[in-house]
Amino acid sequence: MAVQGTSNAPNQNYANWVLSPDDLRMFLRDYPESNTLLGESDFSDAELARSIRRAIEQANIIGRPTGYSVTTFPSAYILEHGAAAHLLKSEALRQLRNQATFQDGNVQPVGLDNKQGEYLQQASLFMQEFTQMVTTVKISENMNSFGQMSSPIRQAQHIR
Repeated sequence: MAVQGTSNAPNQNYANWVLSPDDLRMFLRDYPESNTLLGESDFSDAELARSIRRAIEQANIIGRPTGYSVTTFPSAYILEHGAAAHLLKSEALRQLRNQATFQDGNVQPVGLDNKQGEYLQQASLFMQEFTQMVTTVKISENMNSFGQMSSPIRQAQHIR
């Protein structure tokens, strides 16, 4: 039998990202040894990367429009919360679709994928924190730019 190994080195595709899929996986504790029922990770690297990008897209439309990217987002901590919210909401949808309860005789019913409510509740908490923190950062950025003339309309008013 051939021996197959996996690298523990961070994926170089995400080297410049503020938050990498590996960092997000660590925050979520989504690795096989922590998932005793599954014995594998819940989320793929592609799903983790997508949730990071979606969180950034959402942050870019909260309050005033911004142009944050995977390399320029102001805080890994904030992004972690937004990406986790997207993943948990997605998992809640999957569980809702696959929810089933089994019962055999006098044994207590056993549910399969029956944690949809808990996933959605946790996603909501993360999303609320994410939105509040993004709003706070944008307000702070606005305060730091106070007095700078960046708007053409404002400049025209000042020149008169």
